[in-house]
Amino acid sequence: MPYLGLRGNKLPVAISLTAGMGWILFGLDDAILGAVITTTAFEREFNLSTSMQGTVTSLFELGCFVGALLVALFGERFPRKALLYIYTIPMIIGSVIQVAAQNTGMLIAGRIIAGIGLGGITSTLPSWQNETSPAKLRGTVICTSLSFLIVGQLIAYWAGYGLLQQYPTQNITWRLLFSLQTISVSIMAFMVLFMPESPRWLIAHGKYDQARSVVSCLLDRPEDDSLVNEQIEDMTRAITFEQEHGATWTDLFTIRHNDDGPREKRRVFTACCIQVAQPFSGSTVLSFYLTTIFEGSVGLSEHLSTLMSGFLQVWFLIASFLTWFLIERAGRRNCFIVTAICMGVTMVVLAAMVKVNTKASGYVATVCLFLYQSFFTWGFMAGVWCYSNEILSTTYRSKGGGLCVALQWLFDFVILQVTPIGIDQIGWGIFLVFAVFNFAYAPLVWLFCPETAGVPLESIDAMYLPGVDPVKESKRIRKLMKAQDNIRYVNGAEGGKNERHELGRITSLMGENKPEERRIESFDQPNNNNNRMATLD
Repeated sequence: MPYLGLRGNKLPVAISLTAGMGWILFGLDDAILGAVITTTAFEREFNLSTSMQGTVTSLFELGCFVGALLVALFGERFPRKALLYIYTIPMIIGSVIQVAAQNTGMLIAGRIIAGIGLGGITSTLPSWQNETSPAKLRGTVICTSLSFLIVGQLIAYWAGYGLLQQYPTQNITWRLLFSLQTISVSIMAFMVLFMPESPRWLIAHGKYDQARSVVSCLLDRPEDDSLVNEQIEDMTRAITFEQEHGATWTDLFTIRHNDDGPREKRRVFTACCIQVAQPFSGSTVLSFYLTTIFEGSVGLSEHLSTLMSGFLQVWFLIASFLTWFLIERAGRRNCFIVTAICMGVTMVVLAAMVKVNTKASGYVATVCLFLYQSFFTWGFMAGVWCYSNEILSTTYRSKGGGLCVALQWLFDFVILQVTPIGIDQIGWGIFLVFAVFNFAYAPLVWLFCPETAGVPLESIDAMYLPGVDPVKESKRIRKLMKAQDNIRYVNGAEGGKNERHELGRITSLMGENKPEERRIESFDQPNNNNNRMATLD
């Protein structure tokens, strides 16, 4: 029985849990070094200067950059699941080297190798999840998995705190923490064995029978069911259209006149801008240097800084649950815009409190850190991983997705390299720099980012057809899709309310004019729906 007998909505949930183990790995790597880098045992073993701390921390990001870039260059040749297995290997090797590290060279080598593994895994997971998730639940599924990232950070901080209380001066503390990486990635690899491959990748590579089997399980319908046939037909049509209009790096970077394709360059550029917004928002700095910020900038003791870092991660996890609700109901655009403004305001207040540098201002600064994490998780933490991948076409999802994640890791590397220097040189001013970036995101998203919540992946192609404004077209498509759902419900069409949880009937027929209206007209009944359609014109 394939996929442990899971079908329908249960299967995306299982995929989400499997991907969650990969995101736990991300959270562990994100927080482990920050949890141990200032401890007595770690400092005694490696004796890292301030600049070397930044180097060791940021070189991990450089490894992630390489891993993600390899996915961009070669990832489309391999199934999504195969890529996850491939990148499990350097992840385990790097983790073992870190656990056994006897000097700074071994530590750096282990961090870089593990980074290559994590970069590949984080580039592949969003594609795999997006391509196997129902349109109406795609954002929720990815947000659920991203909550596991916070679980990983939580494990790292609290395990570090507990081990430091028990073994304050022994190397076993940081060695055990680094070993958690091996455990997490091994669990993920085992769970992936029982999960389906992306049906869109299978169709793109001519494996139609396997794709039909996967779609049948995802929809919980027989393989010869009409809805399964429609899904396969729509995916095939969209992928064929995309491939006919270029699917190579040369096509992506070549300027062609009278191009009637789905404007891949703009889609990839938009995706990259959204992805790199995350490191420039200040979140990377807080993740890696949270304890240091509590000690050096806010003025808390070493013990209290570690404790507050753990409490902040607990709140981070709790706050992430609201994202499951917001990302589909409020939409990606609204979440990005509102939280970007709020993060900017929070950073300004945080900078002011650090500059004042009193006991009272330290308390306010602590509150600001909690508020920042709340706004970040409601908007950018999971949102960028979902959005930057889903606006890409199937034929460019590996290339563009890998490039997006590679750029994020590259800028993470740069920011982590310069942050310690920035804190030493301009102190509280570093937070104002991040505030400026956050404020800038709001108008950029408003102008250039179409709403994709609830829209099937293939329908997003219609937003990027020549002569179409993606933002305006996304509003029109979502309005028409809502009308289609209402008409189906009123007429009692097969599927009814349950269609909200299916992959979603594709509403864009590539090459046709106003395909959504045509599709809706097929459901329109003259006796009771003419007035409704008139309101859409």
